[in-house]
Amino acid sequence: MNTRHGSSEAQELAERLGLLSDEELTRRCAAGSFTELAHGIAAAELRSRGLAAPAPPEPLPPEADSEPEPYHGDMVTVARRFTPIDAHVLCACLESAGIPAVVADAELVQTNLLWSIAMGGVSLRVPQAFVQEANDVIAAFERGALSLDENFDPNQ
Repeated sequence: MNTRHGSSEAQELAERLGLLSDEELTRRCAAGSFTELAHGIAAAELRSRGLAAPAPPEPLPPEADSEPEPYHGDMVTVARRFTPIDAHVLCACLESAGIPAVVADAELVQTNLLWSIAMGGVSLRVPQAFVQEANDVIAAFERGALSLDENFDPNQ
């Protein structure tokens, strides 16, 4: 269990940053990925080496026009496949049609393929509002309507 408190944590951070080269420490300090405490410690280390410490980058302003994604309903299972790859291919087809989709239980089935039958396979889920559209895409996929013809050229 980690029982370190702020001062010992700051001391350990100072020791770790002290091991970095001048160039690496300057790059990391200027990148803006440090916390305020870490940036202060890195800047102090750079100054102790006789180098100028870069100012922390300005935080990005929040996006004014970004709105949360609308709620389209609970996730509903629209298909099940016994192999995770089949479910991921079908998920990609749904996503390419603009339908938000997720594959569930793929990691569990990949860990133990014998469980796939007992679990009913890997499930493919979409929001309730997209169920009909997802069923249409799945039906088109299964009847081969989404397959590429023999003369398909990916370079065109």
